[in-house]
Amino acid sequence: MANELSLPEYTIDYQLPVITINNFDQLKTAVEAYANKYQGMAVTASTEKESKSSRAELRKLKQALDDKRKEIRKKYAEPYQRFADQIKDLEMTLDSSINPIDAGLKELEEQQRKTRLEHVKALIAEMLEAPGREGVLASEIEIDPTWLNKSTSKRKIELALADVMGYIKKQHDDLKTGISTITKYAQAYHIDPAGWIDQLKQGQDVNYLLQAIDNQVKLNKQKQQTLEAQAAEAQTHQVQQKGKTIDTNTGEVVSHTVVLKITATIPQMKLLRAFMDSNQIRYQRVGA
Repeated sequence: MANELSLPEYTIDYQLPVITINNFDQLKTAVEAYANKYQGMAVTASTEKESKSSRAELRKLKQALDDKRKEIRKKYAEPYQRFADQIKDLEMTLDSSINPIDAGLKELEEQQRKTRLEHVKALIAEMLEAPGREGVLASEIEIDPTWLNKSTSKRKIELALADVMGYIKKQHDDLKTGISTITKYAQAYHIDPAGWIDQLKQGQDVNYLLQAIDNQVKLNKQKQQTLEAQAAEAQTHQVQQKGKTIDTNTGEVVSHTVVLKITATIPQMKLLRAFMDSNQIRYQRVGA
């Protein structure tokens, strides 16, 4: 704006009020006399009525003093209130122009932030095309609100995005390496790695999971040894008749033989074999 707005010179005439209590000394003497009269008054059952009456009289005098104070304060405030109302009326006149401008500026600022947001998204898409950022998704990048500020330079945003993308890429690489490690380790023990990989994706440490697999293998081995001991004991009173295993103590058929045709991948076959071994299920290969 070429010419700076300014108000015309104006002054405000006011006089600091002087509030004087005429005959104050006599008033003070009377109040002190009344107070002294009842100072140290003994309150007993026999003086209860008189005490209540004296208290009421003293409170009446106190109320009269307070009423006078309020009356003077009200009159004292009236000139200031008229002045304040006049100033507020002038301010409201200016607000009638300020508010629409303020609202327009806020709307413009919001539009500019949306435009800068689109620029940042485009910059993210462009930077993700660079080598070494394969697998990083735009949806994984949380946009910092400060990147949408007018004062934030493009260079500063680029540096921040490079750090974020590098961090995400490292997380992806670490997860990929961890999945490979867990998968190989679990398959070496004929254990399904899926559950362990799920824990890895949820943030569990690789070394912790490797130790957990070791513990699981130990538990499985103990379980298998127990089952083998139970099976060995059971075989002492079992006989084979027509493809069935019969308990000679109870006459119960405890197992029988069936022929299944199973189609599976080699890793699945290994897992199935491990399961049958751990549960003392006998099997044999038929054909090629």
